[in-house]
Order: sequence, then structure tokens, then C-alpha cells
Amino acid sequence: MRQNTYVNISNEEFKTLDSIAENLGFISRTDLFTACAHLLIYGELAAGEPAPDGITAGQLTRLHHYSENLSCMQQTFMEIVRETALPVIAMKGIATAENAFGEDIKHLIYERCGMVPEDTDIRTWFRIFKNLHRAELLEYRSRQFAAALAGDEE
Repeated sequence: MRQNTYVNISNEEFKTLDSIAENLGFISRTDLFTACAHLLIYGELAAGEPAPDGITAGQLTRLHHYSENLSCMQQTFMEIVRETALPVIAMKGIATAENAFGEDIKHLIYERCGMVPEDTDIRTWFRIFKNLHRAELLEYRSRQFAAALAGDEE
């Protein structure tokens, strides 16, 4: 099923966009946006699809690669945090985990993905991790509390 996308531009910008699409050899602005979307999604155009100008195509291809790298960084972050910081998050919270592991996580992400995320990305990903693993964090914290209680009763 095909999906539609809308843009929020003025009538004059709309006319300019139509002119650009026509000058680039596109039948319609829809074809132009489809080509741009394919470059963003796949990093290349569909077979036989006309291409935007070289600069635009290059920028869209760069954005595609950036998107893939961002996905790699986020996935790597989740793996690293699960392996190393889950107990700290469960017992002390994400702020403590970020302070304790933030720089190490950046180094590990760089080693695996070749890029370093922004601090704001890391903060966001810590919150996402906490939300995705809330039950596991609660279970871990409860087991630790139960173990501490059992130790006190002896």
C-alpha cells in the first residue's frame, strides 16, 4: 500500500518546487519526492528512476548513511548498557549510570560503529533503555533487596 506525505510550504514555494522538479526531469513533484525518499531509505535510486541533481543526491545519500550509523550507535548503546550498566541503572538510576559509564560507552560505540553519539543522544537512549527494560530493572532491584533482607535476618 502506498503512503502519502505532506509538506508545509507556501504557494510560491510550491511553484518553485514544481519548477525544480520539471528542470530536473521529473514528471511531478511526487516523483521527485519518491526519488529523494528512496535515496534516504536505500542510499540509491530505484532502477530507471530519474535522479535529483548531484548535490541533492549526494546529500541525501550522506543522510542515508548517517541514518544507518545512528541506528548502529543506538543498537550498540543498548547492547553495551545491557551488558555493563543494567545493575547500576536498577539500583542507582540512569543519571548515575550515565555519569559512571558515559565516556566508556562513547569509546565502545566509536570502536564498533566509527562514530560518537552526542551527549543528548546518550541521555535519550538511557531513558529509552529504562522504559524498554522497566520490568527487568524492577525485578533486579527486588532480587537485590530480597537478598539484602535475607542477609539481615541471619
